[in-house]
Amino acid sequence: VAGPRVRFKFDMLDDLVTPKVTPIKDPASRGGASAKRKRSLEAGGDENLPPEVVALQPLAVIDHSAKVADSFFKSLDGETGGSVRVGPDDLQRLLMRVGEFTTKAGGSAANTARGLAHGFDVRTALLGAVGQDEWGKLFVSSMKRSGVDTSLLEVKGEKSYTGRCVCLVDKTGQRTMRPSLEDAIRLQPDEVTADQLRGVKWVVVNGYSYYGRGLMEATVAAATAAGCKVAMHLASFEIVRKFREPMSRLLASGAIHAVFANEDEARELVGGGVGSDSIETDTKIEAALAKLAEWCDIAVVTLGDKGCVAMRGTERVEQKAFKGFAVEDTTGAGDLFSSGFMYGVLRNASLQRCCELGCLSGAAVVQSMGAEISEEGWTWVHAHMHEGRAQALVRGSAAAVQREMLACYELIESIGRGVVYYGSARLKADNPHFVKSRELGKMVSELLGTPTWTGGGPGMMEAASLGAMDAGKAVAGIRIEREAGTKVRSAAQSYLKPEHTVFCKFLSPRKVALVDAGVRKKAEDRTAYVFLPGGLGTMDELFELFTLYQLHKLGTDHPVPVIIVNYDGFYDCLLNFVETMQGHGTVGAGEYDQMVVKNTNEEVVEYLREYYQI
Repeated sequence: VAGPRVRFKFDMLDDLVTPKVTPIKDPASRGGASAKRKRSLEAGGDENLPPEVVALQPLAVIDHSAKVADSFFKSLDGETGGSVRVGPDDLQRLLMRVGEFTTKAGGSAANTARGLAHGFDVRTALLGAVGQDEWGKLFVSSMKRSGVDTSLLEVKGEKSYTGRCVCLVDKTGQRTMRPSLEDAIRLQPDEVTADQLRGVKWVVVNGYSYYGRGLMEATVAAATAAGCKVAMHLASFEIVRKFREPMSRLLASGAIHAVFANEDEARELVGGGVGSDSIETDTKIEAALAKLAEWCDIAVVTLGDKGCVAMRGTERVEQKAFKGFAVEDTTGAGDLFSSGFMYGVLRNASLQRCCELGCLSGAAVVQSMGAEISEEGWTWVHAHMHEGRAQALVRGSAAAVQREMLACYELIESIGRGVVYYGSARLKADNPHFVKSRELGKMVSELLGTPTWTGGGPGMMEAASLGAMDAGKAVAGIRIEREAGTKVRSAAQSYLKPEHTVFCKFLSPRKVALVDAGVRKKAEDRTAYVFLPGGLGTMDELFELFTLYQLHKLGTDHPVPVIIVNYDGFYDCLLNFVETMQGHGTVGAGEYDQMVVKNTNEEVVEYLREYYQI
C-alpha cells in the first residue's frame, strides 16, 4: 500500500504480478512470539557523524487515531480522505465524540524520520519546533526512543502549545485528518541555517511547510547552500490546491531532486483544480509523472492499493502494491512509503528496488492503527525485504542464519543475560587451567547469581559451566557443530540441558548471540565477559569485544566488565602486543577502560564485588 486514497479503477499496472505476503499478525510470519526485530548490540558509535537525512517538521504534532462509522463523516465539513484544520475546542469535541482512540507522535516528516531511523538504521534528525507542554514532551520522547536525533528541534515558550491532529479512520482504513495547529509553536524561516545541514545528504520537506510563510523557501535555500539534496512530499490535494503556484515554481526551479505525490495530489498539481476534468481522468497520472520527472531527478506517484509508478530520467518503473492482509488504517502510508524509498536511494538501490521497499514499508504501517510500524511489523518488513534474494542463494544461508539468530534470542530471553565465558575447547579436565576455571565459575555464580553462558563446548567452556552448576545456578550455551580440534558431541552427551542449548551451523549467529547474552539492559543487571586461556577462536572473540568497545557499540548505556584471566602468565605476550599497538598509535589510550587483567580467581571475584558494589 503506497498511499491513502483510491477512488477509481487504474489499469496501467494490470500486467504486473501482485506480490502476495502473509499478514504481520499471522504468527507464522513472525517466527514465534519472541521473534521481534532486535538489535544484537547496543546503539552508539555514530554520535560524531552528521545525520544522513534531516526532515523538516515545522511544528510537532500528536496524532489521535480512532475508528469511526461511515455515518460519522456526514457531520463533517470537507471531503472524506482530506485534511481540514480545526481549532483546539473543535478538536476536543471530536475526541469526545469518537470515544476510544490511540495517541502517538505524528506529523508527516516525523513519521518518515522515525521509519528511517528505527526501521532502517539511517542516521536521521528532525528540524523543527516543539512546545514545552506534556504533548511536546511526549513527541520528543517518542522520537528519541525511535533513534531520531532531536538536537535540531527548537523547544519554545514556557507555556507553548504543541500541535494535535484527529485521524478519523473508516472501515476501509482510509483516514480523514482534522489537525489543530493554529496556536502551535512553529519553526520560523530565520531559524533555518545552512550550518545546521552541513554534511547531510538529503533534506526532506513537505507541502505542509507552506503554512509557515517563507519557511519552505528558506529551508530549500539552506539545503542548497549546504550541498544537500532535497526530497519533497506534496502533502495533500488540499495543500496542492491552496499553494499550487509557489509549489510549481519551486519544483520547476531545479532545487528539488526527488518528489513524492499520491494520485490526487499529482492530478491537482497538473490538472489545475477541482473544476478540471483531469481530477477524474486516469491518463493525467502519466502527464503528472512526466511533468514531475521533467522538474526533478526522481519523481514518484503512489497509487494506493495499486502500488506506484516512478521515473528517474528516461527510466520508468511500475510496482504493484503488496496484498494478502487486511488494511487497518492508512494513516502514514505515504510517509512510510517515503522511508522505504529513501532508504533505497541512500543505499544506491535501483529505482525498481526503491519502489519495492517503499510499497513494503507502506504495507507494514497500514496493518495497525497509527502512523508507526510496530516491532512485529519491522520484523515482517525485513523478512520480506530479503526474501527473494535469499531464495536466489545457492545455499540459502541468509534464511538459515536468520532462523539461528531467532533461536538464539529466544533462548537468551528465556534464560536471562549473565556472565559469558570464552576459552579453549582443547584443554582436558586434568589440566590445571580446567580446574581453576571450574572453581571460578562456581565462585562467580555464587557472587552474582546470574546465568552462565558459554559456547557449550568442552574445555574451558565446560569447566566454567560445571562450576556454575556446582553453585546451583542456570547454565546455557550457544553451540557450534564443531569446535576447533574436537568432534562435537551430540545433545544427549552434552552437560547442558537440551532446552538450554541452541545449535548453530553458522558462526556469525553464535558470535552475536554470545555478545548479546552479556549486554546489560538495565543498571541492576550483573553481567560480564570473562576470557579464560584459549586459542584462535578465543582471540577472535576478544578482539571483537575490543573493537565493539572502541567503536562505542557495546556498554554505552550500562558498561560491562571484560576480564582477561591471566593464569600463569598465559596472556602476557598478548598484553605486550596491545601495549605495542598503543605505542605505535594504532589504538588509543583509554579505549579499553572496561577491560581488566586479573591473575587469580580471588582477584576476579573481588573485582566483580567492587564493580557491582556487592
